[in-house]
Amino acid sequence: MSASSVWHRHRSLALLAAVWPELASEQPPARERLAELLERASPGWRVIEPPQKCAYEALVASGQIPTRAGSWHDVFNVVAFAQFPTAKRALHGRVGALQVARRSLAAARGSRANDRGREEDALALIDECSVVLAGSSEAIAAYEQVQAGPIERIDEVIRASGIRARVLGHALLEHLVLERPAISTTVVTVGLSGSFDWAAVDEALAERIASGGFPVPQRAARLTWPDPLVDAWLE
Repeated sequence: MSASSVWHRHRSLALLAAVWPELASEQPPARERLAELLERASPGWRVIEPPQKCAYEALVASGQIPTRAGSWHDVFNVVAFAQFPTAKRALHGRVGALQVARRSLAAARGSRANDRGREEDALALIDECSVVLAGSSEAIAAYEQVQAGPIERIDEVIRASGIRARVLGHALLEHLVLERPAISTTVVTVGLSGSFDWAAVDEALAERIASGGFPVPQRAARLTWPDPLVDAWLE
Protein backbone atom coordinates (compact mmCIF):
# COMPACT_ATOMS: atom_id res chain seq x y z
CA MET A 1 0.00 0.00 0.00
CA SER A 2 1.20 3.49 -0.84
CA ALA A 3 -0.06 5.86 1.84
CA SER A 4 0.22 8.86 -0.48
CA SER A 5 -2.04 7.20 -3.07
CA VAL A 6 -4.68 5.29 -1.13
CA TRP A 7 -5.42 8.13 1.29
CA HIS A 8 -6.09 10.52 -1.60
CA ARG A 9 -7.77 8.08 -3.98
CA HIS A 10 -10.90 7.77 -1.86
CA ARG A 11 -12.78 10.81 -0.59
CA SER A 12 -13.80 8.98 2.58
CA LEU A 13 -10.14 8.48 3.54
CA ALA A 14 -9.01 11.93 2.41
CA LEU A 15 -11.66 13.55 4.61
CA LEU A 16 -10.43 11.63 7.64
CA ALA A 17 -6.81 12.50 6.87
CA ALA A 18 -7.70 16.19 6.65
CA VAL A 19 -9.08 16.09 10.21
CA TRP A 20 -6.66 13.53 11.65
CA PRO A 21 -3.39 13.64 9.65
CA GLU A 22 -1.88 10.96 11.90
CA LEU A 23 -4.12 8.38 10.21
CA ALA A 24 -2.65 8.87 6.73
CA SER A 25 0.22 6.44 7.02
CA GLU A 26 1.30 3.09 5.66
CA GLN A 27 1.16 1.67 9.18
CA PRO A 28 -1.69 1.89 11.70
CA PRO A 29 -1.13 4.59 14.35
CA ALA A 30 -0.13 3.46 17.83
CA ARG A 31 -2.76 3.24 20.56
CA GLU A 32 -1.33 6.36 22.20
CA ARG A 33 -1.95 8.39 19.05
CA LEU A 34 -5.44 6.97 18.73
CA ALA A 35 -6.15 7.91 22.33
CA GLU A 36 -5.11 11.50 21.57
CA LEU A 37 -7.34 11.56 18.47
CA LEU A 38 -10.31 10.28 20.44
CA GLU A 39 -9.73 12.69 23.31
CA ARG A 40 -9.89 15.62 20.90
CA ALA A 41 -13.00 14.35 19.11
CA SER A 42 -15.02 12.70 21.88
CA PRO A 43 -13.58 13.02 25.40
CA GLY A 44 -14.34 10.36 27.97
CA TRP A 45 -13.30 7.20 26.13
CA ARG A 46 -10.15 5.21 26.81
CA VAL A 47 -8.23 3.24 24.19
CA ILE A 48 -6.83 0.12 25.87
CA GLU A 49 -4.90 -3.01 25.03
CA PRO A 50 -7.39 -5.90 24.78
CA PRO A 51 -7.35 -8.06 27.92
CA GLN A 52 -6.72 -11.79 27.48
CA LYS A 53 -10.33 -12.46 28.40
CA CYS A 54 -12.08 -9.64 26.61
CA ALA A 55 -15.75 -9.10 27.44
CA TYR A 56 -15.89 -6.47 24.72
CA GLU A 57 -19.40 -5.11 25.27
CA ALA A 58 -18.84 -4.74 29.02
CA LEU A 59 -15.59 -2.86 28.44
CA VAL A 60 -17.30 -0.45 26.05
CA ALA A 61 -20.05 0.09 28.61
CA SER A 62 -17.34 1.25 31.03
CA GLY A 63 -15.93 3.70 28.48
CA GLN A 64 -13.03 1.54 27.27
CA ILE A 65 -12.30 0.56 23.66
CA PRO A 66 -10.09 -2.55 23.33
CA THR A 67 -7.74 -1.88 20.41
CA ARG A 68 -5.15 -4.25 18.98
CA ALA A 69 -1.78 -2.83 18.01
CA GLY A 70 -1.12 -2.74 14.29
CA SER A 71 -4.75 -3.36 13.28
CA TRP A 72 -6.39 -1.06 10.73
CA HIS A 73 -9.70 -2.69 11.63
CA ASP A 74 -9.35 -1.50 15.22
CA VAL A 75 -8.01 1.92 14.16
CA PHE A 76 -11.17 2.62 12.19
CA ASN A 77 -13.28 1.30 15.04
CA VAL A 78 -11.80 4.09 17.17
CA VAL A 79 -12.63 6.54 14.37
CA ALA A 80 -16.24 5.32 14.47
CA PHE A 81 -16.35 6.01 18.21
CA ALA A 82 -14.98 9.49 17.51
CA GLN A 83 -17.68 10.28 14.95
CA PHE A 84 -20.66 8.37 16.38
CA PRO A 85 -19.93 8.07 20.13
CA THR A 86 -23.55 7.85 21.29
CA ALA A 87 -24.65 5.42 18.59
CA LYS A 88 -21.62 3.19 19.17
CA ARG A 89 -22.27 3.08 22.91
CA ALA A 90 -25.92 2.25 22.26
CA LEU A 91 -25.01 -0.43 19.72
CA HIS A 92 -22.63 -2.27 22.00
CA GLY A 93 -24.98 -1.83 24.94
CA ARG A 94 -27.80 -3.38 22.94
CA VAL A 95 -25.59 -6.24 21.75
CA GLY A 96 -24.47 -6.88 25.33
CA ALA A 97 -28.07 -7.04 26.53
CA LEU A 98 -29.02 -9.41 23.71
CA GLN A 99 -26.08 -11.66 24.53
CA VAL A 100 -27.11 -11.84 28.20
CA ALA A 101 -30.72 -12.63 27.27
CA ARG A 102 -29.66 -15.33 24.79
CA ARG A 103 -27.33 -17.00 27.27
CA SER A 104 -29.91 -16.87 30.05
CA LEU A 105 -32.51 -18.48 27.82
CA ALA A 106 -30.06 -21.18 26.76
CA ALA A 107 -29.13 -21.89 30.39
CA ALA A 108 -32.79 -22.22 31.31
CA ARG A 109 -33.28 -24.68 28.46
CA GLY A 110 -30.06 -26.55 29.21
CA SER A 111 -28.76 -25.82 25.70
CA ARG A 112 -25.84 -23.93 24.18
CA ALA A 113 -26.05 -20.25 23.20
CA ASN A 114 -23.61 -20.11 20.32
CA ASP A 115 -25.89 -18.79 17.58
CA ARG A 116 -26.49 -15.06 17.38
CA GLY A 117 -30.05 -13.85 16.97
CA ARG A 118 -31.28 -11.85 13.97
CA GLU A 119 -31.01 -8.54 15.78
CA GLU A 120 -27.42 -9.30 16.76
CA ASP A 121 -26.69 -10.05 13.09
CA ALA A 122 -28.28 -6.75 12.09
CA LEU A 123 -26.23 -4.78 14.60
CA ALA A 124 -23.03 -6.55 13.57
CA LEU A 125 -23.60 -5.48 9.96
CA ILE A 126 -24.25 -1.90 11.05
CA ASP A 127 -21.12 -1.91 13.19
CA GLU A 128 -18.92 -3.31 10.43
CA CYS A 129 -20.36 -2.32 7.05
CA SER A 130 -22.79 0.60 7.31
CA VAL A 131 -23.05 3.94 5.57
CA VAL A 132 -25.33 6.45 7.32
CA LEU A 133 -27.57 8.60 5.09
CA ALA A 134 -29.14 11.48 6.99
CA GLY A 135 -31.42 14.36 6.08
CA SER A 136 -34.94 15.64 6.46
CA SER A 137 -37.76 13.14 6.75
CA GLU A 138 -38.91 14.17 3.27
CA ALA A 139 -35.44 13.62 1.83
CA ILE A 140 -35.16 10.16 3.39
CA ALA A 141 -38.62 9.26 2.05
CA ALA A 142 -37.49 10.32 -1.43
CA TYR A 143 -34.40 8.14 -1.11
CA GLU A 144 -36.42 5.14 0.04
CA GLN A 145 -38.57 5.40 -3.09
CA VAL A 146 -35.51 4.78 -5.30
CA GLN A 147 -33.23 2.75 -3.01
CA ALA A 148 -33.68 -0.45 -5.01
CA GLY A 149 -33.00 1.30 -8.33
CA PRO A 150 -29.82 2.05 -10.27
CA ILE A 151 -27.04 3.93 -8.50
CA GLU A 152 -27.33 6.81 -10.98
CA ARG A 153 -30.95 7.44 -9.94
CA ILE A 154 -30.04 7.15 -6.25
CA ASP A 155 -27.24 9.65 -6.82
CA GLU A 156 -29.69 12.14 -8.38
CA VAL A 157 -32.02 11.91 -5.38
CA ILE A 158 -29.18 12.16 -2.83
CA ARG A 159 -27.87 15.32 -4.44
CA ALA A 160 -31.25 16.92 -5.08
CA SER A 161 -32.63 16.24 -1.61
CA GLY A 162 -29.55 17.35 0.35
CA ILE A 163 -29.01 13.99 2.04
CA ARG A 164 -25.62 13.78 3.72
CA ALA A 165 -23.51 10.69 4.27
CA ARG A 166 -20.85 9.31 6.59
CA VAL A 167 -19.26 5.93 7.07
CA LEU A 168 -20.08 4.23 10.37
CA GLY A 169 -18.95 0.68 9.58
CA HIS A 170 -15.26 0.53 10.35
CA ALA A 171 -14.62 -2.52 8.16
CA LEU A 172 -15.48 -0.40 5.11
CA LEU A 173 -12.59 1.96 5.76
CA GLU A 174 -10.24 -0.93 6.50
CA HIS A 175 -11.35 -2.39 3.17
CA LEU A 176 -10.15 0.74 1.35
CA VAL A 177 -6.79 1.00 3.09
CA LEU A 178 -6.01 -2.65 2.42
CA GLU A 179 -7.28 -2.26 -1.17
CA ARG A 180 -9.57 -5.26 -1.10
CA PRO A 181 -12.16 -6.18 -3.79
CA ALA A 182 -15.56 -4.47 -3.83
CA ILE A 183 -18.22 -5.52 -1.31
CA SER A 184 -21.73 -4.38 -0.31
CA THR A 185 -22.65 -1.89 2.37
CA THR A 186 -25.55 -1.81 4.79
CA VAL A 187 -27.38 1.51 4.44
CA VAL A 188 -28.80 3.12 7.58
CA THR A 189 -31.12 6.10 7.14
CA VAL A 190 -31.79 8.80 9.73
CA GLY A 191 -34.55 11.37 9.20
CA LEU A 192 -34.37 14.60 11.18
CA SER A 193 -37.19 17.05 11.85
CA GLY A 194 -35.02 20.04 12.73
CA SER A 195 -31.87 21.62 11.34
CA PHE A 196 -29.09 19.27 10.32
CA ASP A 197 -26.35 18.40 12.78
CA TRP A 198 -24.23 15.22 12.93
CA ALA A 199 -24.54 15.18 16.72
CA ALA A 200 -28.33 15.01 16.28
CA VAL A 201 -27.89 12.18 13.78
CA ASP A 202 -25.75 10.33 16.32
CA GLU A 203 -28.40 10.78 19.03
CA ALA A 204 -31.28 9.74 16.77
CA LEU A 205 -29.46 6.63 15.61
CA ALA A 206 -28.58 5.73 19.19
CA GLU A 207 -32.24 5.99 20.21
CA ARG A 208 -33.32 3.74 17.36
CA ILE A 209 -30.69 1.13 18.20
CA ALA A 210 -31.46 1.18 21.91
CA SER A 211 -35.20 0.71 21.26
CA GLY A 212 -34.65 -2.38 19.10
CA GLY A 213 -35.16 -0.52 15.82
CA PHE A 214 -33.04 -2.96 13.81
CA PRO A 215 -34.67 -6.35 14.49
CA VAL A 216 -33.34 -8.00 11.32
CA PRO A 217 -30.48 -7.30 8.91
CA GLN A 218 -31.15 -4.51 6.41
CA ARG A 219 -31.50 -6.03 2.94
CA ALA A 220 -33.51 -3.47 0.97
CA ALA A 221 -30.68 -1.01 0.41
CA ARG A 222 -27.17 -2.26 -0.28
CA LEU A 223 -24.67 -0.09 -2.13
CA THR A 224 -21.46 -1.29 -3.71
CA TRP A 225 -18.31 -0.28 -1.83
CA PRO A 226 -16.23 1.39 -3.02
CA ASP A 227 -18.12 3.29 -5.70
CA PRO A 228 -17.14 6.77 -6.93
CA LEU A 229 -20.70 8.09 -6.68
CA VAL A 230 -21.10 6.88 -3.09
CA ASP A 231 -17.64 8.20 -2.22
CA ALA A 232 -18.65 11.65 -3.51
CA TRP A 233 -21.58 11.83 -1.06
CA LEU A 234 -19.39 11.46 2.02
CA GLU A 235 -18.35 14.16 4.43
